[in-house]
Amino acid sequence: MKNVLLLFLLVVGFANHGIGKNVRLHGSLKEFGANVVSMDFDGAAGEISKEWSQKIMVNKDGSFDFSFDLKKPGYYSVGRNTLYLTPGDDMEVNLGTSQPQSWFKGQGADVNTYLKGRLFPKAGSFLEAGRNVKGSFEETRKYIDQRAAQREKELKALPNASKEFVELEMMRIKADVANSYMAYLWYSDLLKDCKTEEEAQTKANEFNKSIREYINPLLEEISAKDKYLDVAVVRDVLLSCYDMDASIFDFPKSQRLKELNEAYVTGERMDEEMTKSLYDELYVFGSKLKNADFKQAFLGRLEKRAKLMEGRPAIDFAVVNMDGKKGKLSDYKGKVLYVDFWATWCMPCLGEMPYFNELSKQFPNIQFVGISLDDNTEVWLNKLKGDADHGKVLELFSTDPLVRTGWDITGIPRFLLIDKDFKIISASAPRPSEKDVIVPLLEKYNKK
Repeated sequence: MKNVLLLFLLVVGFANHGIGKNVRLHGSLKEFGANVVSMDFDGAAGEISKEWSQKIMVNKDGSFDFSFDLKKPGYYSVGRNTLYLTPGDDMEVNLGTSQPQSWFKGQGADVNTYLKGRLFPKAGSFLEAGRNVKGSFEETRKYIDQRAAQREKELKALPNASKEFVELEMMRIKADVANSYMAYLWYSDLLKDCKTEEEAQTKANEFNKSIREYINPLLEEISAKDKYLDVAVVRDVLLSCYDMDASIFDFPKSQRLKELNEAYVTGERMDEEMTKSLYDELYVFGSKLKNADFKQAFLGRLEKRAKLMEGRPAIDFAVVNMDGKKGKLSDYKGKVLYVDFWATWCMPCLGEMPYFNELSKQFPNIQFVGISLDDNTEVWLNKLKGDADHGKVLELFSTDPLVRTGWDITGIPRFLLIDKDFKIISASAPRPSEKDVIVPLLEKYNKK
């Protein structure tokens, strides 16, 4: 009888825990200030779409308890946090909106605590937005190499890290080094005196050729295995160098890398106004992709974008106004809405803002709506209070995941036009600085 009971308990245990494939995360997401937080798959196919995003439900006090089945280890992102999850992980976590605020306890904690030191490719990796640039490239290169060596030492000393994780993270370090070398150009004074775009490009090519002896060996290493494409900075570096002249940077391109590049470039067309003819063209392309995960990601994103065609119901989401009152974007229907998604850290967004504010004064029958996608309301409110002229723009704030997932926002600034019945006019409306295009369009709807 005892043996039967033991067998029963084992079967129930396996059923409840996915035969070792269950991953559990629990703790706090309070700093996100949202009742739903998105966890995105951050492997190679995640570069094409957020097809495998999962929603984490958050309690009123910011606590959560989230489990899912996982077949193999992989990278995921929650806000600015990068996680490496392995089947069987069970962690108590506190995930902040920036990496240093986060902490991990339990099975899987060691590798994820290590990942808190992950660098940001868009900020130049080891250069950290130019703060670590030295007097010359050689001085800067020595600094980068020292930082990379220290990072490698920390990685190799990491307890409870699998060989697979260490191998992938070694490629992250090498890709960050390559990215840092190349980013020196933009943070130094090398382009300061260039008077034309052509002159700047010539000087950039000269610089890149001068460092190819350092870059090419790194490119060869990080492109050696397709699994390295699951590391975000590896993809960033390889895709940014993909179409460069071989006399500058050259490296082997696998079939998977080639298809990732094609899917990534072609996928940018989904940011255009989605029409039936464009949908058909993209569907044919996606159907021919050889990598099954790329095909699923591309076609999944395409179907989501199809929901944003003209005449479809607009996707609603939660917003907060400057007085702290909560509501929905649909609360403001009844007028045509011209919506601007922006953030205080987005320079192109701030460049569009004066045009947006000025147009709001010219078209009284259209409601201009600015929606900040910042991490918290404090930076948003400080920015608005510091600006003298907002025109007649309704300023709102949102951390609702539906903004990005529903409207398929992969970059900002992004503008929408929604009619008075809350149906889509354009999910990729012209920018306010594009006056020749946007003004006639606004004049058309201002009359109604």
